[in-house]
Amino acid sequence: MMSPWPRAIRSVVRKPRRSVLMILIMAVVFTALVAQSGVRSSMAEVKDAISANVGAGFTASAAIESAPGPDAPAGPGVDSDGAGGSDEQQQPSAQQPPADQGGIDESIAHRLANLAQVAKSSLEAATIAQPEGAQPVKSGRGVQLDSEFAGGVSVTGASDSALNPAFQGKLYQLVEGKHVGATASQAVIHRDFAQQNNLKLGDALTLTQADAKVTVTVVGIFEGKTENPSGLPAGASENNVFVDLASAKELGAPITAGRYFTHNAEELPGALAAAGKIAPELTLEDNSAQFAPVLQAIAGVDKLLATMLLGLSIAGALVLALVSTFWARGRIHEVGVLRSLGKSKGDVLTQFALEATIFAAVAAAISAVLGSVLSGFLGRAVVAQAGEEILSSIPLATNAGGIAASLAWGFIIVLLGVSVGGLPLITQHPKRILSKLS
Repeated sequence: MMSPWPRAIRSVVRKPRRSVLMILIMAVVFTALVAQSGVRSSMAEVKDAISANVGAGFTASAAIESAPGPDAPAGPGVDSDGAGGSDEQQQPSAQQPPADQGGIDESIAHRLANLAQVAKSSLEAATIAQPEGAQPVKSGRGVQLDSEFAGGVSVTGASDSALNPAFQGKLYQLVEGKHVGATASQAVIHRDFAQQNNLKLGDALTLTQADAKVTVTVVGIFEGKTENPSGLPAGASENNVFVDLASAKELGAPITAGRYFTHNAEELPGALAAAGKIAPELTLEDNSAQFAPVLQAIAGVDKLLATMLLGLSIAGALVLALVSTFWARGRIHEVGVLRSLGKSKGDVLTQFALEATIFAAVAAAISAVLGSVLSGFLGRAVVAQAGEEILSSIPLATNAGGIAASLAWGFIIVLLGVSVGGLPLITQHPKRILSKLS
Protein backbone atom coordinates (compact mmCIF):
# COMPACT_ATOMS: atom_id res chain seq x y z
CA MET A 1 0.00 0.00 0.00
CA MET A 2 1.31 3.44 -0.87
CA SER A 3 2.64 5.89 1.71
CA PRO A 4 0.77 9.14 2.47
CA TRP A 5 2.81 11.33 0.10
CA PRO A 6 2.05 9.44 -3.20
CA ARG A 7 -1.58 9.07 -2.14
CA ALA A 8 -1.82 12.81 -1.48
CA ILE A 9 -0.43 13.71 -4.92
CA ARG A 10 -2.70 11.21 -6.66
CA SER A 11 -5.74 12.51 -4.76
CA VAL A 12 -4.99 16.10 -5.77
CA VAL A 13 -4.51 15.20 -9.45
CA ARG A 14 -7.55 12.92 -9.73
CA LYS A 15 -9.96 15.51 -8.31
CA PRO A 16 -9.01 18.71 -10.21
CA ARG A 17 -12.29 20.53 -9.57
CA ARG A 18 -12.11 19.92 -5.83
CA SER A 19 -8.43 20.84 -5.77
CA VAL A 20 -8.97 24.12 -7.65
CA LEU A 21 -11.80 25.08 -5.29
CA MET A 22 -9.63 24.50 -2.23
CA ILE A 23 -6.75 26.46 -3.78
CA LEU A 24 -9.01 29.41 -4.60
CA ILE A 25 -10.45 29.53 -1.08
CA MET A 26 -6.99 29.43 0.46
CA ALA A 27 -5.71 32.02 -2.02
CA VAL A 28 -8.42 34.46 -0.92
CA VAL A 29 -7.42 34.09 2.74
CA PHE A 30 -3.69 34.29 1.96
CA THR A 31 -4.11 37.34 -0.28
CA ALA A 32 -5.95 39.21 2.44
CA LEU A 33 -3.22 38.38 4.96
CA VAL A 34 -0.42 39.45 2.62
CA ALA A 35 -2.18 42.68 1.66
CA GLN A 36 -2.75 43.83 5.24
CA SER A 37 0.78 42.77 6.18
CA GLY A 38 2.17 44.97 3.42
CA VAL A 39 0.30 47.98 4.74
CA ARG A 40 1.26 47.27 8.34
CA SER A 41 4.96 46.84 7.59
CA SER A 42 4.97 50.01 5.50
CA MET A 43 3.27 51.98 8.24
CA ALA A 44 5.82 50.68 10.75
CA GLU A 45 8.65 51.93 8.53
CA VAL A 46 6.91 55.26 8.06
CA LYS A 47 6.42 55.61 11.81
CA ASP A 48 10.12 54.92 12.42
CA ALA A 49 11.14 57.37 9.70
CA ILE A 50 8.86 60.13 10.98
CA SER A 51 9.90 59.46 14.57
CA ALA A 52 13.56 59.84 13.60
CA ASN A 53 13.07 62.94 11.47
CA VAL A 54 10.46 65.04 13.25
CA GLY A 55 13.22 66.82 15.13
CA ALA A 56 12.03 65.66 18.53
CA GLY A 57 13.93 67.47 21.23
CA PHE A 58 13.96 70.05 23.97
CA THR A 59 15.43 73.45 24.73
CA ALA A 60 17.24 74.21 27.98
CA SER A 61 17.28 77.86 29.00
CA ALA A 62 18.18 79.90 32.05
CA ALA A 63 15.85 82.24 33.90
CA ILE A 64 15.71 85.65 32.24
CA GLU A 65 16.26 88.69 34.39
CA SER A 66 14.21 91.68 33.41
CA ALA A 67 16.61 94.46 34.39
CA PRO A 68 18.71 95.68 31.45
CA GLY A 69 22.47 95.76 31.85
CA PRO A 70 24.48 98.99 31.74
CA ASP A 71 25.83 98.24 28.29
CA ALA A 72 22.58 97.03 26.79
CA PRO A 73 20.76 99.23 24.31
CA ALA A 74 17.34 100.61 25.05
CA GLY A 75 15.05 97.73 25.88
CA PRO A 76 11.89 96.70 24.07
CA GLY A 77 9.06 99.17 24.38
CA VAL A 78 11.35 102.19 24.87
CA ASP A 79 10.81 104.90 22.30
CA SER A 80 13.18 107.63 21.20
CA ASP A 81 12.08 109.81 24.10
CA GLY A 82 12.92 107.10 26.64
CA ALA A 83 9.29 106.47 27.62
CA GLY A 84 8.53 102.96 28.80
CA GLY A 85 5.98 100.84 27.00
CA SER A 86 3.64 98.19 28.30
CA ASP A 87 4.73 95.14 30.29
CA GLU A 88 4.07 92.92 27.30
CA GLN A 89 6.29 95.08 25.10
CA GLN A 90 9.11 94.90 27.61
CA GLN A 91 9.44 91.13 27.45
CA PRO A 92 12.72 90.23 25.70
CA SER A 93 12.57 88.20 22.53
CA ALA A 94 14.31 84.86 21.96
CA GLN A 95 16.70 86.51 19.53
CA GLN A 96 17.38 89.50 21.73
CA PRO A 97 17.88 88.61 25.41
CA PRO A 98 19.19 91.16 27.87
CA ALA A 99 22.91 91.59 27.94
CA ASP A 100 23.10 90.83 31.66
CA GLN A 101 21.37 87.47 31.48
CA GLY A 102 23.29 85.00 33.63
CA GLY A 103 23.22 82.28 31.02
CA ILE A 104 23.78 78.54 31.26
CA ASP A 105 26.85 76.93 32.77
CA GLU A 106 28.74 75.48 29.82
CA SER A 107 29.74 72.33 31.67
CA ILE A 108 26.08 71.61 32.42
CA ALA A 109 25.20 72.25 28.77
CA HIS A 110 27.81 69.72 27.63
CA ARG A 111 26.56 67.13 30.13
CA LEU A 112 23.10 67.45 28.60
CA ALA A 113 24.59 67.01 25.14
CA ASN A 114 26.23 63.76 26.27
CA LEU A 115 22.95 62.14 27.28
CA ALA A 116 22.47 58.75 25.63
CA GLN A 117 19.17 59.86 24.07
CA VAL A 118 20.63 63.01 22.49
CA ALA A 119 21.73 62.65 18.87
CA LYS A 120 22.70 66.25 18.13
CA SER A 121 22.79 69.53 19.97
CA SER A 122 23.61 73.20 19.63
CA LEU A 123 24.43 75.86 22.19
CA GLU A 124 23.35 79.43 21.56
CA ALA A 125 24.56 82.76 22.92
CA ALA A 126 22.65 85.94 22.09
CA THR A 127 23.55 89.62 22.35
CA ILE A 128 23.32 92.91 20.44
CA ALA A 129 26.36 94.29 18.62
CA GLN A 130 27.27 97.16 16.36
CA PRO A 131 28.40 96.30 12.79
CA GLU A 132 31.35 98.36 11.59
CA GLY A 133 30.96 99.77 8.08
CA ALA A 134 27.45 98.34 7.76
CA GLN A 135 23.99 99.61 8.58
CA PRO A 136 20.97 97.61 9.83
CA VAL A 137 18.00 97.35 7.53
CA LYS A 138 15.46 100.03 8.40
CA SER A 139 11.80 99.21 8.69
CA GLY A 140 8.85 101.53 8.47
CA ARG A 141 7.16 99.63 11.29
CA GLY A 142 7.94 99.15 14.95
CA VAL A 143 9.70 101.36 17.47
CA GLN A 144 12.15 103.90 16.06
CA LEU A 145 15.20 104.79 18.14
CA ASP A 146 17.52 107.75 18.22
CA SER A 147 20.47 107.32 15.91
CA GLU A 148 22.87 106.53 18.74
CA PHE A 149 20.81 103.42 19.64
CA ALA A 150 19.58 102.43 16.19
CA GLY A 151 22.71 100.89 14.72
CA GLY A 152 22.68 97.52 16.49
CA VAL A 153 21.98 94.06 15.13
CA SER A 154 20.94 90.91 16.96
CA VAL A 155 23.81 88.45 17.14
CA THR A 156 23.02 84.79 17.74
CA GLY A 157 26.04 82.62 18.35
CA ALA A 158 25.42 78.94 17.65
CA SER A 159 27.49 75.81 17.54
CA ASP A 160 25.14 74.70 14.74
CA SER A 161 22.88 77.39 13.31
CA ALA A 162 20.88 74.80 11.34
CA LEU A 163 19.32 73.66 14.63
CA ASN A 164 17.91 77.10 15.44
CA PRO A 165 14.08 76.92 15.64
CA ALA A 166 13.68 79.46 12.82
CA PHE A 167 15.61 77.20 10.44
CA GLN A 168 14.05 74.01 11.83
CA GLY A 169 10.59 75.47 11.31
CA LYS A 170 11.44 76.67 7.77
CA LEU A 171 10.80 80.29 8.73
CA TYR A 172 14.39 80.96 7.71
CA GLN A 173 15.85 79.22 4.68
CA LEU A 174 19.50 79.15 3.72
CA VAL A 175 19.73 80.27 0.09
CA GLU A 176 23.50 80.57 -0.32
CA GLY A 177 26.53 79.05 1.35
CA LYS A 178 26.39 77.00 4.53
CA HIS A 179 25.45 77.20 8.19
CA VAL A 180 27.88 78.20 10.91
CA GLY A 181 29.19 75.36 13.00
CA ALA A 182 32.32 74.47 14.91
CA THR A 183 34.62 76.54 12.66
CA ALA A 184 35.47 79.90 14.23
CA SER A 185 34.90 83.38 12.82
CA GLN A 186 31.97 82.65 10.52
CA ALA A 187 28.62 84.33 9.99
CA VAL A 188 25.27 83.79 8.25
CA ILE A 189 23.38 86.97 7.39
CA HIS A 190 19.99 87.89 5.93
CA ARG A 191 19.72 88.54 2.19
CA ASP A 192 18.34 92.07 2.71
CA PHE A 193 21.16 92.96 5.10
CA ALA A 194 23.68 91.59 2.60
CA GLN A 195 22.20 93.52 -0.33
CA GLN A 196 21.98 96.79 1.58
CA ASN A 197 25.64 96.58 2.65
CA ASN A 198 26.98 94.97 -0.54
CA LEU A 199 28.09 91.85 1.33
CA LYS A 200 28.58 88.50 -0.32
CA LEU A 201 30.00 85.10 0.56
CA GLY A 202 33.61 85.39 1.67
CA ASP A 203 33.40 89.04 2.76
CA ALA A 204 34.43 90.12 6.26
CA LEU A 205 32.01 91.62 8.78
CA THR A 206 33.24 93.26 11.98
CA LEU A 207 31.00 93.37 15.05
CA THR A 208 31.64 95.33 18.24
CA GLN A 209 30.11 95.17 21.72
CA ALA A 210 31.48 97.67 24.24
CA ASP A 211 35.26 97.07 24.14
CA ALA A 212 35.02 93.69 22.40
CA LYS A 213 35.43 93.27 18.66
CA VAL A 214 35.30 90.23 16.35
CA THR A 215 35.68 89.90 12.61
CA VAL A 216 33.77 87.08 10.95
CA THR A 217 33.57 85.80 7.39
CA VAL A 218 30.19 85.60 5.69
CA VAL A 219 29.70 81.90 4.83
CA GLY A 220 25.94 81.84 4.33
CA ILE A 221 22.95 83.98 3.38
CA PHE A 222 19.38 83.24 4.42
CA GLU A 223 15.95 84.70 3.80
CA GLY A 224 12.63 84.67 5.60
CA LYS A 225 10.90 86.45 8.46
CA THR A 226 9.97 85.76 12.06
CA GLU A 227 8.01 87.81 14.56
CA ASN A 228 9.73 90.72 16.24
CA PRO A 229 8.11 90.95 19.69
CA SER A 230 10.35 93.82 20.79
CA GLY A 231 9.56 96.04 17.81
CA LEU A 232 13.16 97.28 17.82
CA PRO A 233 15.11 97.48 14.56
CA ALA A 234 17.73 95.09 15.95
CA GLY A 235 15.06 92.47 16.51
CA ALA A 236 13.95 92.39 12.88
CA SER A 237 14.75 89.25 10.90
CA GLU A 238 16.76 91.29 8.39
CA ASN A 239 19.11 92.39 11.18
CA ASN A 240 19.69 88.97 12.71
CA VAL A 241 23.26 87.75 12.32
CA PHE A 242 24.21 84.16 13.15
CA VAL A 243 27.83 83.65 14.13
CA ASP A 244 29.81 80.76 15.55
CA LEU A 245 29.59 80.28 19.31
CA ALA A 246 33.20 81.28 19.95
CA SER A 247 32.74 84.65 18.23
CA ALA A 248 29.59 85.38 20.22
CA LYS A 249 31.40 84.58 23.46
CA GLU A 250 34.17 87.00 22.46
CA LEU A 251 31.49 89.69 22.33
CA GLY A 252 30.58 88.85 25.89
CA ALA A 253 27.39 86.96 25.06
CA PRO A 254 26.37 84.36 27.66
CA ILE A 255 25.05 80.96 26.66
CA THR A 256 21.32 81.55 26.72
CA ALA A 257 19.96 78.27 25.33
CA GLY A 258 20.91 74.70 24.59
CA ARG A 259 18.96 72.87 21.90
CA TYR A 260 19.00 69.07 22.10
CA PHE A 261 17.49 66.61 19.64
CA THR A 262 16.90 62.93 20.35
CA HIS A 263 17.42 59.98 17.99
CA ASN A 264 13.66 59.49 17.76
CA ALA A 265 10.45 60.76 19.32
CA GLU A 266 10.13 57.79 21.68
CA GLU A 267 13.34 58.79 23.47
CA LEU A 268 12.21 62.34 24.25
CA PRO A 269 10.46 61.60 27.59
CA GLY A 270 13.54 59.76 28.86
CA ALA A 271 15.81 62.57 27.74
CA LEU A 272 13.67 65.14 29.56
CA ALA A 273 13.70 63.09 32.76
CA ALA A 274 17.48 62.70 32.64
CA ALA A 275 17.99 66.40 31.83
CA GLY A 276 15.79 67.40 34.76
CA LYS A 277 18.05 65.49 37.13
CA ILE A 278 21.24 67.00 35.69
CA ALA A 279 20.02 70.61 35.54
CA PRO A 280 16.99 71.15 37.79
CA GLU A 281 17.66 74.89 37.81
CA LEU A 282 17.14 75.20 34.04
CA THR A 283 13.86 75.58 32.20
CA LEU A 284 13.27 72.61 29.88
CA GLU A 285 10.78 73.00 27.04
CA ASP A 286 10.05 70.10 24.69
CA ASN A 287 8.54 70.23 21.20
CA SER A 288 6.41 67.08 21.42
CA ALA A 289 3.22 69.02 20.66
CA GLN A 290 4.50 69.70 17.13
CA PHE A 291 4.71 66.07 16.01
CA ALA A 292 2.28 64.31 18.39
CA PRO A 293 -0.75 64.46 16.01
CA VAL A 294 1.12 62.70 13.20
CA LEU A 295 2.44 59.93 15.45
CA GLN A 296 -1.00 59.49 16.99
CA ALA A 297 -2.52 59.11 13.52
CA ILE A 298 0.02 56.42 12.62
CA ALA A 299 -0.60 54.64 15.93
CA GLY A 300 -4.32 54.67 15.13
CA VAL A 301 -3.67 53.12 11.72
CA ASP A 302 -1.45 50.48 13.31
CA LYS A 303 -4.20 49.53 15.79
CA LEU A 304 -6.69 49.34 12.94
CA LEU A 305 -4.39 47.00 11.01
CA ALA A 306 -3.83 44.83 14.09
CA THR A 307 -7.59 44.47 14.48
CA MET A 308 -7.86 43.67 10.79
CA LEU A 309 -5.20 40.95 11.10
CA LEU A 310 -7.03 39.37 14.03
CA GLY A 311 -10.33 39.49 12.16
CA LEU A 312 -8.84 37.99 9.02
CA SER A 313 -7.18 35.23 11.00
CA ILE A 314 -10.39 34.27 12.79
CA ALA A 315 -12.51 34.51 9.65
CA GLY A 316 -9.95 32.58 7.61
CA ALA A 317 -9.68 29.83 10.20
CA LEU A 318 -13.49 29.48 10.40
CA VAL A 319 -13.89 29.40 6.62
CA LEU A 320 -11.12 26.86 6.16
CA ALA A 321 -12.42 24.72 9.01
CA LEU A 322 -15.90 24.71 7.45
CA VAL A 323 -14.59 23.94 3.99
CA SER A 324 -12.25 21.27 5.33
CA THR A 325 -15.14 19.62 7.16
CA PHE A 326 -17.15 19.28 3.96
CA TRP A 327 -13.99 18.27 2.11
CA ALA A 328 -13.22 15.51 4.63
CA ARG A 329 -16.81 14.30 4.89
CA GLY A 330 -16.94 13.98 1.14
CA ARG A 331 -14.22 11.37 1.45
CA ILE A 332 -15.87 9.11 4.02
CA HIS A 333 -15.62 6.09 1.75
CA GLU A 334 -11.91 6.67 1.14
CA VAL A 335 -11.23 7.07 4.87
CA GLY A 336 -13.22 3.91 5.72
CA VAL A 337 -11.32 1.84 3.14
CA LEU A 338 -7.92 3.13 4.27
CA ARG A 339 -8.72 2.50 7.92
CA SER A 340 -10.06 -1.02 7.17
CA LEU A 341 -6.83 -1.80 5.33
CA GLY A 342 -4.89 -1.09 8.48
CA LYS A 343 -3.86 2.50 7.92
CA SER A 344 -3.48 4.32 11.19
CA LYS A 345 -5.26 7.51 12.12
CA GLY A 346 -1.97 9.41 11.88
CA ASP A 347 -1.30 7.98 8.41
CA VAL A 348 -4.67 9.16 7.05
CA LEU A 349 -4.41 12.52 8.79
CA THR A 350 -0.91 12.95 7.37
CA GLN A 351 -2.27 12.42 3.86
CA PHE A 352 -4.88 15.10 4.44
CA ALA A 353 -2.23 17.45 5.79
CA LEU A 354 0.00 16.84 2.75
CA GLU A 355 -2.87 17.55 0.38
CA ALA A 356 -3.65 20.74 2.28
CA THR A 357 0.03 21.71 2.09
CA ILE A 358 -0.02 21.29 -1.70
CA PHE A 359 -3.12 23.45 -1.93
CA ALA A 360 -1.57 26.03 0.37
CA ALA A 361 1.72 26.13 -1.57
CA VAL A 362 -0.05 26.89 -4.83
CA ALA A 363 -2.31 29.42 -3.12
CA ALA A 364 0.72 31.06 -1.49
CA ALA A 365 2.42 31.56 -4.86
CA ILE A 366 -0.70 33.24 -6.22
CA SER A 367 -1.27 35.32 -3.09
CA ALA A 368 2.31 36.60 -2.92
CA VAL A 369 1.73 38.39 -6.22
CA LEU A 370 -1.89 39.47 -5.74
CA GLY A 371 -1.34 40.49 -2.11
CA SER A 372 1.59 42.73 -3.00
CA VAL A 373 -0.49 44.50 -5.63
CA LEU A 374 -3.55 44.85 -3.40
CA SER A 375 -1.52 46.12 -0.44
CA GLY A 376 -1.04 49.44 -2.21
CA PHE A 377 -4.78 49.93 -2.73
CA LEU A 378 -5.61 48.74 0.78
CA GLY A 379 -2.92 50.95 2.26
CA ARG A 380 -4.22 54.09 0.60
CA ALA A 381 -7.73 53.30 1.82
CA VAL A 382 -6.55 52.80 5.40
CA VAL A 383 -4.43 55.95 5.35
CA ALA A 384 -7.38 57.94 4.01
CA GLN A 385 -9.48 56.58 6.88
CA ALA A 386 -6.90 57.96 9.33
CA GLY A 387 -7.76 61.48 8.19
CA GLU A 388 -4.20 62.87 8.16
CA GLU A 389 -3.23 64.61 4.92
CA ILE A 390 0.46 64.29 5.72
CA LEU A 391 0.11 60.49 5.44
CA SER A 392 -1.71 60.50 2.09
CA SER A 393 1.46 60.71 -0.01
CA ILE A 394 3.29 57.88 1.74
CA PRO A 395 4.43 55.15 -0.72
CA LEU A 396 3.33 51.74 0.55
CA ALA A 397 5.15 48.53 -0.29
CA THR A 398 5.33 44.93 0.94
CA ASN A 399 8.68 43.54 1.98
CA ALA A 400 9.78 39.93 1.66
CA GLY A 401 9.76 39.42 5.42
CA GLY A 402 6.17 40.58 5.70
CA ILE A 403 5.08 38.26 2.87
CA ALA A 404 6.86 35.29 4.45
CA ALA A 405 5.33 35.96 7.86
CA SER A 406 1.82 36.28 6.41
CA LEU A 407 2.13 33.09 4.38
CA ALA A 408 3.54 31.20 7.38
CA TRP A 409 0.56 32.30 9.43
CA GLY A 410 -1.71 31.27 6.57
CA PHE A 411 -0.17 27.78 6.52
CA ILE A 412 -0.84 27.46 10.25
CA ILE A 413 -4.47 28.45 9.73
CA VAL A 414 -4.82 25.89 6.91
CA LEU A 415 -3.38 23.05 8.98
CA LEU A 416 -5.55 23.96 11.95
CA GLY A 417 -8.62 24.12 9.71
CA VAL A 418 -7.87 20.75 8.13
CA SER A 419 -7.28 19.21 11.56
CA VAL A 420 -10.55 20.55 12.94
CA GLY A 421 -12.44 19.38 9.86
CA GLY A 422 -10.86 15.95 9.45
CA LEU A 423 -10.04 14.83 12.98
CA PRO A 424 -13.62 13.93 14.02
CA LEU A 425 -13.93 11.68 10.96
CA ILE A 426 -10.50 10.07 11.34
CA THR A 427 -11.14 9.10 14.96
CA GLN A 428 -14.22 6.99 14.10
CA HIS A 429 -13.90 3.20 13.92
CA PRO A 430 -13.59 1.87 10.32
CA LYS A 431 -16.59 -0.49 10.71
CA ARG A 432 -18.78 2.38 11.83
CA ILE A 433 -17.69 4.47 8.82
CA LEU A 434 -18.38 1.61 6.36
CA SER A 435 -21.68 0.76 8.01
CA LYS A 436 -22.88 4.29 7.32
CA LEU A 437 -22.17 3.76 3.62
CA SER A 438 -24.04 0.43 3.34
